[in-house]
Amino acid sequence: MLESHEFSIQYIENRQRFHSTGGNGMESTKQQRKLVVEGGDSIVDFDNKAFKPIPQAGIDLAVEAMQAGVMYRYQPKSKEASITANLEHAFSDYMGVKHTIGTNSCGSAMFIALNIAGVQPGDKILTNAFTFHAVPSVIQHARAVPVLVESNREWGMDAEDLDRKAAASGAKVLLMSYMRGHVPDMDAVMDVVRKHNLIFIEDCAHAYETRWNGQFLGTFGEIGCFSTQSSKGMSAGEGGLFITNNDEYAAKAVLYAGSYERLWLKHFDLDHEMMDALQNQIPGYSMRMQEVTAAMLTPQIARLPVIKDIHVRNWNLLHSLINDHANIEIPLPLPQVDSFCDTMQFHLVGLSRDDADRFIEVMKQEGVPMQIFGAKRNARDFRQWEYIEAHKDELKGTIANIEFACDLSLQPHLTEDNIRVIAQVMHEVLAYINGE
Repeated sequence: MLESHEFSIQYIENRQRFHSTGGNGMESTKQQRKLVVEGGDSIVDFDNKAFKPIPQAGIDLAVEAMQAGVMYRYQPKSKEASITANLEHAFSDYMGVKHTIGTNSCGSAMFIALNIAGVQPGDKILTNAFTFHAVPSVIQHARAVPVLVESNREWGMDAEDLDRKAAASGAKVLLMSYMRGHVPDMDAVMDVVRKHNLIFIEDCAHAYETRWNGQFLGTFGEIGCFSTQSSKGMSAGEGGLFITNNDEYAAKAVLYAGSYERLWLKHFDLDHEMMDALQNQIPGYSMRMQEVTAAMLTPQIARLPVIKDIHVRNWNLLHSLINDHANIEIPLPLPQVDSFCDTMQFHLVGLSRDDADRFIEVMKQEGVPMQIFGAKRNARDFRQWEYIEAHKDELKGTIANIEFACDLSLQPHLTEDNIRVIAQVMHEVLAYINGE
């Protein structure tokens, strides 16, 4: 996010520009044209959800690996020759941590983390009520029991509820998601972690290049887990990254991911004596990253700050153009947060359930797809997780926070003009919904 004074200036300038032109040359923000639903034509000629293309350098490196028939991460004769090992080393340097282990998904990284934490069947694991279903699924895979913690209006974990449930449950592990990049009060969360002596695992699938008081998310707990699925900050279709400063955790992660017969020698920065001692104690789950995945990811590390700048610019522009609408509430991050801003979430206010669902449908017809977290069949609504029975009815705060929460993708290919068109369409559709 921009500094507060910078944000205020940009907000005022963009707001004045929008209302003087109606967002895109219009005289008013009221509906001036026929929408698609009324038999008109869409003015959207872009796909706001289109995924980032793989950089050409990543494509070339992947093709080189495929042409050589080298796709298994342990096939190269040395760590220096392994694309995956070099990616791990580079990401460790970027994040300022000792160890990175590539996996086949962020879910696998979290599953490995739970195993490293010593989670046993029936153990209680503190986690977000508001997150993607992959997180409680991982807990279920570990045969543990999710204890769902409330979210606040900004969609971050409620530290007070975390404290209460840590005390009541006796849980020793916190697996916390930064869902859609939303960051809770990390000082308050860490106070709870220390108070209850919790092992803290961070799900950073949506938190690339995101900081709290200058510190990268993923480095507050013992373990950070990142996703490289198609919609994430670094994209390879699938994949995950496990980071830690704990030498023993790194050693175990390499073995859990699927190293055997001293293949761990093809990793950087592992303690050989420790690896020899653990080699035959840890089961392997075949959750390794492959060379082609690592190749696609390698050039993307250096691009993260550039991509972030684009996201922040677009997010701030869209915020300034829609924030004053009576039906839109956009919670701002805490001032300590420096966000990646690759999506925008906002609450629809003053609308019925039917009107909110109609808004989503009409926006889709206009060419700007988005979703409501609290809608039916949304995998981010904990009420849809039928494999979890615990205290669903108690989570009134989270229900209120997701019931009318819209999720809009802002991929980095979007231009300033694209953002202005999105804003215009949102105003027009809301005018239509309101009968204006």
